Amino acid sequence: MPHVNHLKDFTTQDLTDILSWAKTIKDNPDDFRSALSHQSLAMLFQKTSTRTRVSFEVAMTELGGHALFLDWQSSNFILTDLAYEIEYLSRNVQVIMARLLHNSDFLTMAAASQVPMINGCCERYHPCQALTDVLTMTEHSDKPLETLHLLYTGVQNNVSNSLVLMADRLGFSLTLATPEPAENQESFDADLQAMITNNPSIVQVADPRDAIVSADFIYTDTWIDMQYFNDPTKHAEKTALVAQMQRFQINADLVAGHELKIMHDMPIHNDYEITETAVRDPRSIIFDQAANRLHAQKGLLYWLLVANT
Repeated sequence: MPHVNHLKDFTTQDLTDILSWAKTIKDNPDDFRSALSHQSLAMLFQKTSTRTRVSFEVAMTELGGHALFLDWQSSNFILTDLAYEIEYLSRNVQVIMARLLHNSDFLTMAAASQVPMINGCCERYHPCQALTDVLTMTEHSDKPLETLHLLYTGVQNNVSNSLVLMADRLGFSLTLATPEPAENQESFDADLQAMITNNPSIVQVADPRDAIVSADFIYTDTWIDMQYFNDPTKHAEKTALVAQMQRFQINADLVAGHELKIMHDMPIHNDYEITETAVRDPRSIIFDQAANRLHAQKGLLYWLLVANT
C-alpha cells in the first residue's frame, strides 16, 4: 500500500504515470465523473490551507467521490493517541490526506493507517505541490521536460525539497538560488542535500542572477513559514531574514529582458519574496499553477485508488 510522503520511494515511472493521469483527466473530465464513486477521502488539517482543501475536496467531488473535512483542533486528535484515531479513521474511508506541522506525525499516521496516506504539506515536504509544478511546466513549454531549466529562488524549504526530488527523478535541470541551509533548519533533509551534491543537473548558486539567463521558469515561495508569518514573537527574526533575502526577490529588475515564466505556489506576500508587479507580469503563470492543484490531485487520487491497485 503506497503512502505519499516525501516521494523518495516513488520511481520515475510512478511519477510519470501520476502526471499522465492528471493530464488525461484534465483533458477528458467527463470520462472520469464516476471514477471514484462511493469512495471517500478524509482531509485532516493541523495547519491552515486554501488550495489544499479546495483542490482535494473539488477533486473528489468531480471524480464522483466524497471528501470529509476534519479540523485537528476541533476533533479528538488533540485529546488522545494519534495512532488510535488514525486506525479508526482509516476504517471508514479509502484514503486520508493530512496537512501537518511535523512529518513525524505523518509517519505515525502511515504506520497506523489501513488505507493510503497523502502528505498535504508538512515542514519538510510538499509532494502535491511539486507534482502540480511539473504539470504546469509541461503545459507552458513546448520543450521536452528533461530539457527544461527551473530556477528556484528564496529559502530552501518543503517546496524546494520536493522539487529536488522531482528533478532527480524526472531529469529536468534545477538551480537553487538560496542561502546554504543549516542542519538544524526544520526543513533540512540529508538525503535531498545529497541529491543536490551528486546530481549534476541540480546546482546551488548564491544569487538568482547567476542562473537566470538560461532559465525557462523562475519560482519562489514564502520566506517565512505561514504559521509564523503573523507571529509577533518572530518579529525580530522576520526583520533580519527579510534584510538577508532581498537579493532573492522576484521583481521587475530581476526578470527584465528574460523569456521565462514566473511561478509561485501561494499564498503570496507582496514585497517580500515577490512584488505585485511580478505577480501580474504577462509572464506570470501563478494562477494557472494554482488552478492545476485540482488536476494534480485528481491524477494522484486516481493513481492511488484505481490505476495502481
